[in-house]
Amino acid sequence: MTAKLHINLTQGIIDVEGDAELVKSVYDDFKDRLSAQSTRPTTHENPTDQDGTEANKPAKPKPRARARKPAKSSGEDGPKISADAPQLDKNLDTSGLANFFGQFEPSNNAEKILIFLKFLVDELGIEQPNTDQVFTCYEAANERVPKVFSQAFRDASGKKFGYIQYNSSTDVQVTTIGNNHFKFDLKKKSAE
Repeated sequence: MTAKLHINLTQGIIDVEGDAELVKSVYDDFKDRLSAQSTRPTTHENPTDQDGTEANKPAKPKPRARARKPAKSSGEDGPKISADAPQLDKNLDTSGLANFFGQFEPSNNAEKILIFLKFLVDELGIEQPNTDQVFTCYEAANERVPKVFSQAFRDASGKKFGYIQYNSSTDVQVTTIGNNHFKFDLKKKSAE
C-alpha cells in the first residue's frame, strides 16, 4: 500500500510518497525539526563598528503569519466542513445525479470529482460547492470513495489533471481545463 504525505508550510512543500514506514519516518523527522526550530530562542545581535557604534539599525521583527480561518460550518451549531472527514449533506437533492453521472465513463477520481462538481454547479445551481457535497454525490452514485478523500481533490487540481482549483474544503471551482475536458474529452457511454 502506498502512503502519501503533503505538507505546505507556506510553499516550503514536502511531498513524500511510498510505503507507510517511509512516510511516517519522514513525518517524524520533519515534526522533530519543526518542534526543535520553534523552541530555539531567537536572538537579534547587531554588529558593531570598531568604535563601538552600531553598524546597522536593529532589524524589524518579521510580521507574524496570519492565522488560518477555521473551516466554514454549514450552520452556526452544525459540523465544520473538512475534506479529511467528509460528511453526508442530507439537504442535497441528488435525485437527478444517477441520470447525469450515468452519461459518462470516468476513468479516475479526478474525472468523478469533475462530473460531480459540474452536476452541483450546472444542474443544481450551487455557486460554491464544498467537499461534503461531493462526498454526498459519491455516496448517491454508489461510487467508491477515495481512501484519502482530500488527496483526491489535490490530485484533481494538480499538474497532471488541473480540472479544478482546490483552495479549501469550501472553495472548490472547476477550471477552464476542467470545463474543456468535460465538454470535449470525457468519455461518454455509448448509446445502447
